[in-house]
Amino acid sequence: MNVTSSDAVKFVVAMIIMMNPLGSLSVFLQLTRKMNLLKQREVAVSCAVAVAVIMLVTEWSGQQLLTLLGITIPSFRFAGGIILLLMGLSMLQSKESAVSHTSEDDEAAKDRDSIAVVPLALPLIIGPGAISTLIIADNDFPQLINKLCMSGLSIMLALGMGVILYYAHPVARLVGTSVIKVVTRIMGMIIMAIAVGMLAEGLVGLFPGMH
Repeated sequence: MNVTSSDAVKFVVAMIIMMNPLGSLSVFLQLTRKMNLLKQREVAVSCAVAVAVIMLVTEWSGQQLLTLLGITIPSFRFAGGIILLLMGLSMLQSKESAVSHTSEDDEAAKDRDSIAVVPLALPLIIGPGAISTLIIADNDFPQLINKLCMSGLSIMLALGMGVILYYAHPVARLVGTSVIKVVTRIMGMIIMAIAVGMLAEGLVGLFPGMH
């Protein structure tokens, strides 16, 4: 089965929600507040490259890793659904989910020369939810042409995230704190709906008699 335009749109929308650009922007500004503009933009570019690399590696080798560990796709779907449900609930309450980001990450970041990869790219932008989405997409569309298509979309998403972080201050002023909170709550509702679907598919895969 090849990737249709509808499948591509669903994948992009799901990944945008998981990556949470506005929430990531807020944390990015917090972690880079003591940097000058040039250094801040260098971190943004490095972060975008790291996001792209992590997404591509996950897409091309994530399923093989699950097989090596003896983890089935239905069980992974179910576990991923639980993770997304917790993330969505936190977003709905306008709270930072401890699943993808904790205050300890901020403290640890102060001792690092570069925060572009950890904690920004991983686990803030590409957290458990995004990784789950990538691996499941790889399982649903394993053909080479589909992998190339998904890889292209992933690079576009990483580029888009990089642009948002590169122009962090203008974007933050344009959007405003109140809008970020409203959008985060809407994304929380959507991500919870996706989580329920993943949980249901995981249960059916684990217990075929429930179909």
